Amino acid sequence: MSRLYVLLILFTSCSVAVANDHFDELDNEMARFESEKPDSSEMRDEFQYYVQSQQSDYQVWQQQYLQAFDQFQQSVIEKWGKSELSEAEYDIEFSEDKNSKTVIDYQNEQVKVELIVDKNLSQQDAQKAIQLQLEKLLADKESNIAQIFNDNKISNKGDFSISDIEFSEANKQQSKEIIVKQTQALAQEIDKKTDSVLLADSSLTEKEASVLATQEKMELLKSSQARLEQSDKNYSIAQSNAKKETKIVSYTVKLPKNSLHKRASKYAGFAEKESAKNHIPAPLIMAIMHSESAFNPRAKSPVPAYGLMQIVPRTAGHDVNKLVRNIDKPMDPEDLYVPEINVETGSAYLNILGKRYLKSIKDDQSRLYCTIAAYNTGAGNVARVFNKDGSRNINKAAKVINQLTADQVYQQLLARLPYDETKHYLERVNTRIALYQ
Repeated sequence: MSRLYVLLILFTSCSVAVANDHFDELDNEMARFESEKPDSSEMRDEFQYYVQSQQSDYQVWQQQYLQAFDQFQQSVIEKWGKSELSEAEYDIEFSEDKNSKTVIDYQNEQVKVELIVDKNLSQQDAQKAIQLQLEKLLADKESNIAQIFNDNKISNKGDFSISDIEFSEANKQQSKEIIVKQTQALAQEIDKKTDSVLLADSSLTEKEASVLATQEKMELLKSSQARLEQSDKNYSIAQSNAKKETKIVSYTVKLPKNSLHKRASKYAGFAEKESAKNHIPAPLIMAIMHSESAFNPRAKSPVPAYGLMQIVPRTAGHDVNKLVRNIDKPMDPEDLYVPEINVETGSAYLNILGKRYLKSIKDDQSRLYCTIAAYNTGAGNVARVFNKDGSRNINKAAKVINQLTADQVYQQLLARLPYDETKHYLERVNTRIALYQ
């Protein structure tokens, strides 16, 4: 039994069913890893030295980031009894002291402001407190709610409610699911880094990159397993440290009419500009912004990815820096919060995917489908759909793709992409392209 398989058992024992297929895929990679080690001891030594020199800085950064991430989650749980994550169409913002939370649910078109108050506070005073908090958020031009209600007023009547802070088994499990989802996303970023061997100037062979990716995933899984084990302990600690005499006051209001259209219109000009420069359809750029961030320029995912097109500085950001800007380093996250830079970077990355990674695909529509999927999961994972041996080699996969109709390519992607998230992503973006044509 491989070491990775043992880790998979530990992960799936946490009863997070969504992870099963993904970690089974990693176990298969481990089997390939065992058979793909460089042959001679000299090659192994040279390769290991390269691996160590390349990985050390990234591993230090990732360890520090995940430690800070878990500490933040712990402080949130201590206040609220549970932790939540911002996602593509579900944006959460906490106040600095974690006593206030704003949730913008773009899919259900509503905003909820929540405030922790003393349990003995009267309903009337609780309503005043939440109203003051709402006014404070609207006055803060940097808050996510001020970006939505930019006229500093909320015209439609909202719903007021009071609830208890609840520590429960379900909430504890949710904190573990957050770690698993984050691990899956980080594993996909490892896949994207591996795709760079497909480019002519790569310093690694495809075989070496596969070994390197598997080693990185091994370390990621070990780290995540330790975090999962600690998560149970942390939840109990948070529960014991939580203040008992508090409650949650909530105010829920609908998003303004035509909110999506107003947000999208702010960035249509950037999409048109980058479409002309990068020869990428503007409706595709808009559909990706819609699907990645719901047009929130301050969006940040737990990977972390940043801004309108959710750029990860060390993968897509690094690719664009190196291949377009001649800068061989990751992007600065703060730059990615600038809408113009973010759309420029995301569009350039789409160009890199279509014109470099996936250039062997002849049919434009087939290449479009593969580009959408690759934006989410990497070109190598797209290639796996069509290579019977599971290879990440896109040129090999293109020979199969070029024998299929565009609809057959689309259907095979939906059926065989390794991650359900990417299947749903492809469907969402493809459907939303029509909204912006």
